[in-house]
Parts: sequence; structure tokens; C-alpha cells
Amino acid sequence: MQTITNSTVEYLKNQLDKPFTDSISPSTLLLAGTLKHIGVGEAWVDYPIKHDLTNPVGMIQGGFLAAIIDDTIGIAFFSMEPEYMFTTTNLNVNYLFGARKGETVRAKANVIRMGKKIANFECKVYNLKGEVIASSTTNLVVTTVKAMSFIDL
Repeated sequence: MQTITNSTVEYLKNQLDKPFTDSISPSTLLLAGTLKHIGVGEAWVDYPIKHDLTNPVGMIQGGFLAAIIDDTIGIAFFSMEPEYMFTTTNLNVNYLFGARKGETVRAKANVIRMGKKIANFECKVYNLKGEVIASSTTNLVVTTVKAMSFIDL
């Protein structure tokens, strides 16, 4: 039996439990996530709810929660080593609970279907009690831009 290897997943496995500090994505740096699990088409990332991500009452602002979801889906997408970049065409988020400044949330994203033109992912965000605070689905569409590899960065 032949073993299939994925250099992006192997690279990301070496990043487990380390905060993203050298990402080429400024938004990933702002969100300050820590990769907790990676597999082909799936990623789990913990994000601290920092003051900069909160609304006036100290809860995570909905747009930043959507950014956490989009960021985690992006990591899950890259784990599949696509030939071309995809871009988000829609992001449907169901906000169920909030998270306060100082708390940590875990986003878990996985691929539902990876087609040649459209990719579909889902993501759930949990508080540390294991309660779902947001759930989402998204579609991404292929672009003409060649995908980059984490290995080449």
C-alpha cells in the first residue's frame, strides 16, 4: 500500500501549539491564533479574545468572529495543496453565543466538497466549555492565481 504524503500538512504539524507569528497574512497575525490540529482538509485553531477584537461591552465583535472562521477555513483549504487560489464568495455565519475579552475560542473547519471550480467548507467555533458559539458554511471559487505553498514561504 502506498502512503500519500502532503508536505503542507507535515509543515503545519510542526507548527502545532505555536502561535502564528510569521504568517504572510496580516489578518492572521492580528487574530493571533494557535494551531491545535491539522489534517488534509481540516484545521483547528485556538484564538484569544483580545481587547482589539471586542465591542463596547467586552464581547467579541461579530465581524472578528467571522474573520476567525474565514482564517481557519483558509488554513484547512491550504492543507489540501490546491493548484490555484480560491476566494471566498459567501460566508454564512450563525451567531449563537458570545465570548468575552480574555477567553479563548476554538475554531474547527473542514472541507465538505472540493471541486474544480467551487469548494465548500464548514466551520464551528466553540468556547472552552465546548459550547458552539458560531457555526458557518462558505463557498470559495477558483481564481487564476497559482496557489502558494507554505513550504515556499
